[in-house]
Amino acid sequence: MIDNFTILTKGGIVLLSIEWARLKGHPINNLIRKVLVQERGSETSFQSDNYTLKWTFANEVDLIFVVVYQKILSLMYIDELLNVVKRKFVKMYKDVLVSIKNSSDDLAIDTFEPFKEKFDLILTKVETLSKMKQSSAAPPKRYEDTEKGRAAIELKREKEWKDKKSGKSVNKNKSKDKDNKKKVNGANSSNRNQSSSSSSSDDSSENESDQENSNEDSNEQDVDSDEQQEKQQQQQNNNNNKNTPTSPKQSSVFDDAEDEEDPDIARARKALLKAQIGANKKTPTKKSSSFISSSSNKDKDINTPPPKKEKRVSDTKISKSEMAEIDKSDKSGKKKVVVKEKFVKHNMEMDVSSDEEDKPVSGFMKYFQTLTGSRTIDNNDLEPILQKLKSHLTSKNVALDIAEKLVDSVGQSLQGKKLSTFQGVNSVVKQAMEEAVTRILTPKKTIDILRDVQAVRGTRPYTIVFSGVNGVGKSTNLAKICYWLTAHGYKVMMAACDTFRSGAIEQLKTHAERLNVEVFERGYGKDAASIAGEAIDYARATNHDVVLIDTTGRMQNNEPLMRALSKLVNQNTIDLVLFVGEALVGNDGVDQLVKFDKSLSLLADSTQTKVRTIDGIILTKFDTIDDKVGAAISMVYSTGHPIIFLGTGQNYTDLKRMNVKVVVKSLLN
Repeated sequence: MIDNFTILTKGGIVLLSIEWARLKGHPINNLIRKVLVQERGSETSFQSDNYTLKWTFANEVDLIFVVVYQKILSLMYIDELLNVVKRKFVKMYKDVLVSIKNSSDDLAIDTFEPFKEKFDLILTKVETLSKMKQSSAAPPKRYEDTEKGRAAIELKREKEWKDKKSGKSVNKNKSKDKDNKKKVNGANSSNRNQSSSSSSSDDSSENESDQENSNEDSNEQDVDSDEQQEKQQQQQNNNNNKNTPTSPKQSSVFDDAEDEEDPDIARARKALLKAQIGANKKTPTKKSSSFISSSSNKDKDINTPPPKKEKRVSDTKISKSEMAEIDKSDKSGKKKVVVKEKFVKHNMEMDVSSDEEDKPVSGFMKYFQTLTGSRTIDNNDLEPILQKLKSHLTSKNVALDIAEKLVDSVGQSLQGKKLSTFQGVNSVVKQAMEEAVTRILTPKKTIDILRDVQAVRGTRPYTIVFSGVNGVGKSTNLAKICYWLTAHGYKVMMAACDTFRSGAIEQLKTHAERLNVEVFERGYGKDAASIAGEAIDYARATNHDVVLIDTTGRMQNNEPLMRALSKLVNQNTIDLVLFVGEALVGNDGVDQLVKFDKSLSLLADSTQTKVRTIDGIILTKFDTIDDKVGAAISMVYSTGHPIIFLGTGQNYTDLKRMNVKVVVKSLLN
C-alpha cells in the first residue's frame, strides 16, 4: 500500500530506504526543499505530484522518518507506523546513531540492513490492526456517553444541588409573596373583606410564615397609596413573567437565581424608595427644571434678532505688480533648470553593529557541552516559552498564522532533544528560532542583477517589471535602481506603462531628467502590454542595456487590472518581475504578494508555454519601522521569494541589500 519508507538524518544522509514501487520524480527532495528547509515541519502532510508524504522527527538523534504513498489512497495507519518504527529503530541502533550525530566518522552502508526484516513485521502488524478496527462495527453510543448527554446530566445535577441548598429560602419566599398580596389588598378599603377570607384559607405553613413576618407588616403600614399601586403593578408583572414559558436553557440555569432579596435588605430598599417619593413631590426633577430654563431661553432668542455677519476685509492691500512677483508660475518662457544627479557607486550593504556579529562557542565549551548532555526537553518545558515567543513575533509585525507555524515547527524540532548542563530551554529555543528564520530569509536562488545584465549585454536589453498595489513606491524605487545601474556604467531606459494614474508619466519624466536617461511613453489610456513590447524593441534598436518598466498600481482583487499585468509579463520577454511592498503592513502585505503571484500564472494566456510569476521583492519604507521587521519574514515565508532590495529613504542612494543577520537580530531581540 505504501511506495517508499526512508530514514535519513537532518544533514541529508539516507540511512535506510525501503522501496516497493519506483518513485516518479523526487518527492523526498521536494519535501526537504519546500517544507523542512522552509520551517514548515509542523504541517501534517505534503503532496508532491501524485504522492502524499508524511513524516516524523527523532530529535534526540536528529533523524527524519518519511513515508511516501499514492495521493488517491487514504491510509489510516500511517501515523501509527511512523511512531512504532521510530521507537524501534532508535532503540535498536541508539549507540550508532549517537556516534553519527556527534562525529563525522565513516559509516558502512549495510549497517541498518537487518532492520528491514523487523520493518516488514511492524508493517504487517500495523496494517492488520488497522483492518480489524475498520471491519469491526463500533456499537452505538448511549445518550449518556455523548457530549450532549454528559452536559445534560451535569446540568441536571447542578440544578438538583442548587434546589437542595436553597429549599428553605424558596418556602420563605413563597410565603412572603402571599404576604405582599395581603398588604396590597389591605390598602384598598373596598376589598378588605376578600383579603381576610383569602388569608384564613392559607395552609398552616403559610400561617407560620405570616407570624414570622408580622413585625415587618407593622413597620410598613405607612407606605402611601402611590407606592402600593406601584408594588401591585410590579407584582402583576412578576406573575405574568412566571406564567410565560422560558427557553430550556434559561429555565435550567437561571431559575434558582430568581429568589427574592433578604428581608433586611427589603426593608432598607422600601424606606429609601419612600424617601425618594417624598422628595420628588416637593422639588421638581432636573429634567423639568432644564426644560423650563431651555424654554425661557427660547423665548429670549425669539425676541432678540440674530447678529449680523461682518464682511472679512484684509488689512493689507496688494497691487497687481506685487501679485505678479508672488506668482510662482513660469510665464517668461525661459527653459526650466533641472539639477542633474552625480552618479556615485554607493555601498548597498546594511550597516552591522558589533553586537549583531556572531559569537561562536569556544572549542572547549563546545566539547564540554557534548560530554555533559543530561536533561531531555519535553512539551511541558516548551509550551510556555513558545507562547511567549509567538506573542513576541506578532508584536514585531509577523502575521499571526505564520508566527504560529514558525513556533510549532521550532517546537516540533526540539521535542526529545537533550540539554547540556550549561544550557537552558530559553536559550535553546531562541537559538533554534534564530536558525529557522535565517534559513527562511536566506535566498534559495541567487539573483545578481549586475551579473545578469552583463550576461545579455550587447545582444538584447535586460528588462525589469515593477508591480504592486497603489502608493507603495514603485516609481521611486524604479528611479533608485536606475541610478544604481547608471552608476555602474549601464545605459538605462524607463518605460512608462502606467497609463491609468494621472501624473504617472510626468513623475517618471522628472526622475529621467534628473538621472539623464530616456523615457519611452505613448500617453494615457493605451494598452500597457503593447507599450512594453514597443519599448523593448526600441531599446534593442538604440543599444540600451536595461529597460525598467513602470506599471499601474492595482489592488490584488481587481481581476481586470491583474489580467492586464499578467498579459504584460507573459506576452513580452521579461527577465525579472519584482513585487514592491511596504514594510509597514503585516497580514495585508502577505495577501497582496500571494494573490499577485497566483494571478500572474492563473490569468495568463493558455497558449503560453512558460508562465511567469514574481521573482523577487523590494520592501520599501524599511527606515520607518524601527525593529518591527516581521513583514519581511511573512512575505518570504508565504511564497519563498527572496527580498532583493530594501528601501531606506527618499534619496536615490537609499537602496540597500538585505542583511539576513541584521533582520534576524532585530526580530528576536
